[in-house]
Amino acid sequence: MKHITVFLVSLFALNASALNPSRTYKQRPDALNMIYEEHKVDVSDGAKLVAWYFPNQKKSTKMILVSHNGEGNMADYLSNVDMLLSIGYNVLIYDYRGFGESSEFEMDNNMYIYPHFQDDVIAMIDFCGKQFAPTFYMYGWGMGAGLSLGIGYNRPEVKRIIADTPFLSMEHLEMRFSSWDEPMDVPFAGYDKRYEPIYSLDLPPQKTLEKILLIIGNYDPLLKLDDMKSLKMKQPEIIAPIYEVTNPDRIDNFLVDKVGYTEAIKKFLSN
Repeated sequence: MKHITVFLVSLFALNASALNPSRTYKQRPDALNMIYEEHKVDVSDGAKLVAWYFPNQKKSTKMILVSHNGEGNMADYLSNVDMLLSIGYNVLIYDYRGFGESSEFEMDNNMYIYPHFQDDVIAMIDFCGKQFAPTFYMYGWGMGAGLSLGIGYNRPEVKRIIADTPFLSMEHLEMRFSSWDEPMDVPFAGYDKRYEPIYSLDLPPQKTLEKILLIIGNYDPLLKLDDMKSLKMKQPEIIAPIYEVTNPDRIDNFLVDKVGYTEAIKKFLSN
């Protein structure tokens, strides 16, 4: 029984971290009576990303750019969008290349992240700043948290960042994966160290950056509370108290306690 348990935990950990793109949207937002606009965003290397913009019905000027974790596509995260709309924000969510209806991109599902996704996030930040608001917030989880934190920290358009389980660096990921029965791959070649959170936070923050919220589940298979503490030590003045989610089932931190999670984000954004 013990061997079976260990196997199942290892299998879950692998599935929880692997890229698992879906090209088909389960539903579009209008099927849920959500008002939105679809946009096509150009990336510097010629890729095109599909994004959905959700204007808040309360005519808010506040905006959040959302980056998901590489599981499915953005249609799977409309509940996250609705959560942000409920606390008064306009929301823009998008798909990286290879996901949803964004440009084709061949992926190895055993890769945790591709360096090309850095270009995608940079393109989305540029697009938000030109199309919607000169300054805005960023929110991501898993892979999207590491991208939001590592890249958003360097950008003057970004005022606050919510990073739910961000990776630290490629080296740190490789070290953690090395203990797994089926280690995942990480892209040392081509990944810009300036955008790895553990290194980006070595620099002083942009003057516009006000605060960062780090979130971690207490039974996460890959990253731990101590990892978040090591990030907080880099910039203790702007990183808020870490929000630790009691998550023994190791599922999406938002889904474990939607009410508590929403309140934590609402409190962070309003202070």
